[in-house]
Amino acid sequence: MGCKKSDHSQEVPEEPSPTDPQKDLYPGVPQSEIYEVRVVRNGKTEKSVVFQNTCPVYSPGYMNMQENDKFPLEIFAGRSIHWTKFSFSGSITVEVKVLNKNKVPLTGTVRILPSRHNVSSVRDGDVIRFTLNNPGQFSVEIGENGYKNGLIIFADPPEANAPSRQQSGYAVLNNATAATVGAVASSSSGIYFSNGVHNIGVYKVPSNIKNIYFEEGAWVYGALIMDGNPNVKIFGRGVLSSGKLNYRESHCIEAINQSNNIQIDGIVVADPKYFAVRLIGQNNKVSWTKVIGGWVYNCDGIAAFAGSTVNNCFIWANDDAIKIYRDNITWSDCVVWQLNNGGVIQMAWGGSNAANVKVSRVDVLRAEWNKPGFNRAVINCVGNRYQEPGKSGVQSNWLIEDLVTENPVPIIFNISPDSFSPNHIHGLTLKNWNVKMTMSTEFKNSIIGNDADEYFDGFVWDNIVFNGTKLTQGNWLQTTNMTVQNLVTPEFK
Repeated sequence: MGCKKSDHSQEVPEEPSPTDPQKDLYPGVPQSEIYEVRVVRNGKTEKSVVFQNTCPVYSPGYMNMQENDKFPLEIFAGRSIHWTKFSFSGSITVEVKVLNKNKVPLTGTVRILPSRHNVSSVRDGDVIRFTLNNPGQFSVEIGENGYKNGLIIFADPPEANAPSRQQSGYAVLNNATAATVGAVASSSSGIYFSNGVHNIGVYKVPSNIKNIYFEEGAWVYGALIMDGNPNVKIFGRGVLSSGKLNYRESHCIEAINQSNNIQIDGIVVADPKYFAVRLIGQNNKVSWTKVIGGWVYNCDGIAAFAGSTVNNCFIWANDDAIKIYRDNITWSDCVVWQLNNGGVIQMAWGGSNAANVKVSRVDVLRAEWNKPGFNRAVINCVGNRYQEPGKSGVQSNWLIEDLVTENPVPIIFNISPDSFSPNHIHGLTLKNWNVKMTMSTEFKNSIIGNDADEYFDGFVWDNIVFNGTKLTQGNWLQTTNMTVQNLVTPEFK
């Protein structure tokens, strides 16, 4: 929504900063030089720490940087992303002060996205003020290029069932190291990261640990790996950061080898240098999890395999963001910022077989693809790209509804699985989409079945608005400039 100029004719002198109880919680953690955020609740003003992640300079060999990292790091050179987090119920007023108007000029329109929340703002001097009535993840876009040093607000619901430091079974850790977590007694069933900065390296969670709690104010450098360890809950209001790991040293959170029933709730997964959340066991639940700050390729978002649910998450990714490769998966209420690589919704990679999938309410803030690629589009199906023998895929009975692109993106449809092995799609309903695409570029929409003997079928397009035009059987090919092969014409509603 647009930002209105306040009626005040003069700027109000800034009041002295209130006491900041978090001032010394994060020694050494980069904090914003561009934004200051305060929240006003119940008549009291509190400062909310704003963190800063700056696109690194390409330096071969530094923290195992590879030559392939040069391309994204040069594309995003000089960029940064800033974010803050807090929990609330009811309503809350947020005040954003721009400290560096050379980086983010206070000109042009201010938008608080996603637009579905209808959040409007007023500007009072160098302060932007708005009210939130519901938790969510919000992007503050100031002017045409403010997103290049953007600000994300992670407004969580209040914590439920947070453990106390005295709760039985928990090992309470202060400023933990790899040695500290390695020395947790086998009699402990939980780890409690207290507020402050920890550095644990790549922690392979032992089978006795079933709860890992991040207290508000905890910043934990490292990664969490469950290998043959099911039923682990990772939760709280703290941060897990890969900032001190080497590039591609470890996925941020990974569950493999029958590590089923993993729960992740409420934390921020910051500064990824590889896959952010990779849960390849069954029946996982990911909620209110925020992924932010990865710049290089291979920084995928979230994957949760068969029987899993993902809801109310934020994903900043420079590879596939929403990865759906197995049956009976539900995604809802997610916000995505895609960089120059990967698909927003990735349907298949290798031998992916996924039936009974539902994706609801996805808001794509931006997709910054700079050139066409096999894995780039809002909805993408790669298939067996690396031509591995014996692999094929089927997707059936999918519903993707209420999807919005907040800014025009280069491409919407790239459902074109590699021709090496069959990848069939039977039943794909797209409902209530409002998408915008920049036309007349080298990007082209395509839906190309890779088996002439078995067409893609069962496509239903129900109220799809593309660049302001509702798609019908009579206009869809021309309006989208779509290339189609081996597809039964969709049913339009």
